[in-house]
Amino acid sequence: MTSRPSPLSQAQELYKKFVQFEKTHGDRHGIEGVVVGKKRFQYEETVRNEPFAYDAWFDYARLEESSIEAPADHDRCREVYERAISNVPPAPDKRLWRRYIFLWLKYA
Repeated sequence: MTSRPSPLSQAQELYKKFVQFEKTHGDRHGIEGVVVGKKRFQYEETVRNEPFAYDAWFDYARLEESSIEAPADHDRCREVYERAISNVPPAPDKRLWRRYIFLWLKYA
């Protein structure tokens, strides 16, 4: 019996081909969109697996802030901040609470 490639590996292979296509035939805006999409996917994976990784949330929010071009992009950025601050630190660890408070300040 032959094993089939996993959906994740198939998606990664398809994405590599898409990036190569954009690099060959796309313009600068298209290539930047591909790079932002890839980073967005990586941050989504990180924050889904580690919701209290506030540094990852900061980086993710910064990415969204830097890619604002339309009103819908403001909503996406706001949504990232709101998801980040919904992860209240589970312990009274000063380091976690400091990062959490800085997230609130940055969001404000």
